[in-house]
Amino acid sequence: MYPEKLLIVDNDSLICWALQRELLSLNIVPCVVETATDTLVEVRNNSYDLIFLDIHLPDGNGIELLEEINRISPDSKIVIMSSDATPQTRLRAYAGGAFQFLEKPFERDEIHNVLRSAFGRDPQRRKHPRFLCRIPLRLSIVAPAPEEADCDLDNLRATLADVGAGGLRLRTEYPLREGQSIRARVAAGYAPILDLLPPQIQAEVVWVAPVKDCVTAGLKFLN
Repeated sequence: MYPEKLLIVDNDSLICWALQRELLSLNIVPCVVETATDTLVEVRNNSYDLIFLDIHLPDGNGIELLEEINRISPDSKIVIMSSDATPQTRLRAYAGGAFQFLEKPFERDEIHNVLRSAFGRDPQRRKHPRFLCRIPLRLSIVAPAPEEADCDLDNLRATLADVGAGGLRLRTEYPLREGQSIRARVAAGYAPILDLLPPQIQAEVVWVAPVKDCVTAGLKFLN
């Protein structure tokens, strides 16, 4: 089930509007506050399943607020939101207890991915959380098809969208196909933050879906 009680903490009216609009389409009615002070009042008086928390608040810092929220409401899952998505900022957020890091500006499907990762409709279906991210990857196609012989398949660009214990989701302009094996290399400085990926990944493409000028693909890790 999706959360019954959800809190948005952000003083950016556009972000709040976008989040509210998408959540209302899922029959989720969130509470919205703009300051750290009002956030603490809310979590002391209500039990929230999920909290979307901005870093830059008028009266405080969202990452510093994490520890206090976790102390007051340890069962709440907290999603840090920020356009400051450096490896250092992500590391501070996860070290402080964030469930996810949502980089601004974000898309509709990223909100849905947060909800599925946190609460999936079938709790037994997914045993491990998935972490949202936007991390550059370099792909190599293992055993390319004959028609790909003239293509440079050792340095394809991609973006890691989310990762879990068993696999990952990425976006790339190259038309991947189901059943392909790929090797993916994570940019220096990112892998230690996720703590789920080796510097080089071997995976198999399980599904592919076109998205605008690229494809989104789901891959499972190969041992």
